[in-house]
Amino acid sequence: MHQFSGTSNLMFTSAFIFVFVIAALWQFSFAYCRTLLATYSKVELSGKLQKVMGLTVDTIAPHEFDRLMALVCVAPDPCDDAAEITSVSLYYRIMKMAAAISSLLSEAASNWCRGELARCSYFAAVTLDRRLVPVAE
Repeated sequence: MHQFSGTSNLMFTSAFIFVFVIAALWQFSFAYCRTLLATYSKVELSGKLQKVMGLTVDTIAPHEFDRLMALVCVAPDPCDDAAEITSVSLYYRIMKMAAAISSLLSEAASNWCRGELARCSYFAAVTLDRRLVPVAE
């Protein structure tokens, strides 16, 4: 009986460390994505993209993300933004689920989630713009 006590303590400690590492990784990823979105939100879209797509920082809708990312996928790839795209795409999916859940609970939380979704869409627009500007020149 005493032998199993040490094993259960070891398993508890291992589980605690595992949960702590996952929580720390989640927090870092969340902060990384929010930093990316803040950085990209300061970038202005080119006049051509604004004229062709009718998008500005004020008019971009949260649901535009998938359409813009589909265009990003067919645009010339500079091979320097794959990690950013993957991170923000995952963040967008998580925020989309959070928006669905928060719409049932709180209007303020739902509005915040929609704002984050719109920032993700703007990220996709800037990414598309970055890929298309060298082609247009």
